Amino acid sequence: MQAWQWSMVLGFLLIARGFFCLSAPGPAAKMARSFARATWTGRLIAAAAWIWAGWALYVMPLEFLLPFRHWIPVLILLAIPLSWYWMADLLSCRALGGLLVLFPCPMLIAVRANPSAWRLALVIFAYISIMLGMTLILYPYYLRRWLDWLAARQTRMQIWGGTSLAIGGLFLLISHTALR
Repeated sequence: MQAWQWSMVLGFLLIARGFFCLSAPGPAAKMARSFARATWTGRLIAAAAWIWAGWALYVMPLEFLLPFRHWIPVLILLAIPLSWYWMADLLSCRALGGLLVLFPCPMLIAVRANPSAWRLALVIFAYISIMLGMTLILYPYYLRRWLDWLAARQTRMQIWGGTSLAIGGLFLLISHTALR
């Protein structure tokens, strides 16, 4: 994907989240409260994060990994159920952190080739995602506390939705004007 496509995808995702939080703050608050302890949601996100991490490790051109490369899929298949068992508490938060750490890599590779100065908006978003992801992997209860705080008042959820809508709109604007 190219930088403008990444910006468009991020814009649509943020706009969808913002629209949902603005138009239905009650159900959005209920989903936010239940996310941290959702068993199957955590398992699915964790499986996706492990598969993505295993693929990234498999295609990495690191010479010291070459003798062990054929074991990576087996280790990933073992790591998925073990993480479900050993990290069952707040698994959704940890797994979301894993995805937040993984997704910026292909985006940063695509953004590197774009000459526009507006690409730095995507770079800043990527590095914030990486830092947030590392924090969530180490301290998943921060997300649970933050989601509980956010869901406690309807106006907070609406402010969060409005902010998400505005940032998503900015990314869509950047994708259609500056990054093409």
